[in-house]
Amino acid sequence: MYQVNDVVVFRRKVCRVIGKEKSDFTGEMCYVLEPYNAEEGQSVRMLVPVSNKGGHLRSLATKQEIDDLCRRADDVELLESKPANMKSLYAAIMKGDSLDELVSVIKTSYLRNHERALNHKKLASIDEEYLKKAEDFLYSEMSVALGIPYEDCADYFRREVAQAQAEKKAA
Repeated sequence: MYQVNDVVVFRRKVCRVIGKEKSDFTGEMCYVLEPYNAEEGQSVRMLVPVSNKGGHLRSLATKQEIDDLCRRADDVELLESKPANMKSLYAAIMKGDSLDELVSVIKTSYLRNHERALNHKKLASIDEEYLKKAEDFLYSEMSVALGIPYEDCADYFRREVAQAQAEKKAA
């Protein structure tokens, strides 16, 4: 059970629990969520059943979980790269809630476009689109979990991954 002012993640969006109320539509008790970085004057509210039957509501990652993710990012598998189904594969992953899967999308889409650039080919818009989405979801959660500005999250992630790589080599 979450309490008012708890920070949670619902369908990859970082939200604050601002209350509980009974849904007029279903009659179920629901959490009232507000996106964490809602712009001033924007009143977006979401009702999510307390029962969480869909499994789309989870606790925000902790600093320890983020640091662990950075340490094992090198070991996160790339997605199977078949151009015909990349969009549907990326889209299916975006519906989940695993941070490891976001890293997998980031690594795969970055490497696919890097390879294309090296071969003087046009960059794949699907890879670029899902790279941006995955980074946005990951860095939004990191920003809140670590208490750092969103803009600093990419550098933090790269720095921590590089440090983990250096530690592996030294061992």
